[in-house]
Formats: sequence, structure tokens, C-alpha cells
Amino acid sequence: MNIFDEIISDKDYPDHPIGKVIRKPTLLSKCGTRVTIDKKDRYDIAIEDGEFLVVNMGFSANKAGARFTHPNIAATSKSVHEFKHYRNNGSKFWTSRAGINHYFVIPRNKITLLPEKGYSYIKAEINGVKVSFNVSGGTSNGWTDFLRTFTSTSVNHKLSDLKKVAEVAVRNSHLEPIPVKQLDEHDEARWNILMAKATPDIKEKIAKMIKEGKRPVIHFLTGYSYDGERYGQGKSVYRRYKKVKTSETSYRLEETGALKYIILDLGYGCRAKVTQIDWYKTGKENQLIA
Repeated sequence: MNIFDEIISDKDYPDHPIGKVIRKPTLLSKCGTRVTIDKKDRYDIAIEDGEFLVVNMGFSANKAGARFTHPNIAATSKSVHEFKHYRNNGSKFWTSRAGINHYFVIPRNKITLLPEKGYSYIKAEINGVKVSFNVSGGTSNGWTDFLRTFTSTSVNHKLSDLKKVAEVAVRNSHLEPIPVKQLDEHDEARWNILMAKATPDIKEKIAKMIKEGKRPVIHFLTGYSYDGERYGQGKSVYRRYKKVKTSETSYRLEETGALKYIILDLGYGCRAKVTQIDWYKTGKENQLIA
């Protein structure tokens, strides 16, 4: 058992020895299993022993980074990213986005630990790119953050940052294959809905294709079907009625409002509400989403 295991398993956190004190940027490979950044306030980082870090860099699925490819990416997966927000009164709320995670195996001699107190966000640099590792931490005769072999950064780094991180990543280490958690059926459906929300013009593009007679393939969401059929070709669209003013005192109703439902051709007409359609699969099937 190394010092990292001993520290995180000891709930009483007895007085532990000061780690290697760093006052300037230091290669992670030279940090050992514990560093102390602030002796007075006892801000420490306990580091799991090893030669590499597996760094998960996440991106909202509609960002350029999500579509990035490179031979040094060890794994890529879909993920639902959760974001915590704070209101002015101190209360908080959460939002979700469809995300893509890229995993890189980075040698520790390519990672520089910065002597900054992050409190669960360890500050570091990879090939000149400043990152914050999202970690767990707690009070331990001061504060201790725990940097494990598998870690993640904040999401939506610039594409130029992603390229620089990929430059120093390695492949075929003993850590591959990376144990990536796949979405279950429920989260896959949720991811698809969130992805469609991130590209709101899909509905209108599909409606335009139908109007032009192109008959796009329309997919139902998981849990919806018509006589066992999960998809069909779009035949016509129906919209909500919209009031159009014709004078100061009158108006007329036109079917020019938001898309309401699509009639599918299954050998017979089938009505699919917009809330029953898997807009991500539909957009991807019709080459509107990468």
C-alpha cells in the first residue's frame, strides 16, 4: 500500500508528514506521492503512484473539440455533462448537455504541477496548456487534494489546446484499453434529446426537406413506435396556427407556426408528434449532424 492509499483510507487523518514543498512549477514525475504547496495553511496534494495520467477532456457535443480526431486519442465516448450554476441568492441549479469525452494517456514528465491552491481543482500545465484537474479533496490537517491516475479537466478547451495535449499523449501503454463507461439505453435516449436541443435548426431542416419532396427518414424516440415500426419516411408536415395581423382590428390564422407533427409514410399515413421523434438519430440519418 502506498501513501496515497493510506491517506485516503484513514478517516481520522492523523498528522501526516509534510510532502515535498514546491514553490515553482514542477514536473509531476518529480513530485513523488505527496507535495505541499502551502506549509502554513497545509495545502497538500496526494498523488497516486505511476508513470502516466489518463486525462479525460470533455466537450459539448456541438463544439469543434467533440469532432476532433487524432491517433493519440486512447478512447472516445458519449457522456451527459452536468453543470452546476449558482443564483444571486446563493441557491443552485443544474443543467445538462450532450457531451463527448476524449481520453489521453500523458506521461507524467510532460505534466507540470503549478504551485497554486485549487481546492478540488488541481492547477497544472500540459505542453504549455493550462488545465484544472477535477479531483476529490478534503480536510486533512489543512486541505488535501487527491490526484489519481484517472482524472479529468474542465470542459470545452480551445481546439488549439486540445491539439497540443494530443501531441504529447502516448498510445499502447499498459493502461489501455481505457475502461470507458458506455451510456445505457436511458442515457443514450437522453443524450440524443440533449444533442438535438444543441442543434435546434434540425427540425426546420427536416421540414424543408419534406417540403422539397426529399422524403427524409424519421426515427421515433425509444419507447415510441407505430404498429412496431420505429421509423418511416417523412411525407408532409403540420404546423401550429399563427395569428397574422391584417389590419389594426383584424387578423387571420395561418399554419406557419412551430412544427407540430410529421406524417410518415409506412405504406399508410402515420402521425408523429415532434416530441416523439428522435431528432438526433433523424438528423444523423439524413446527414444533418456529423
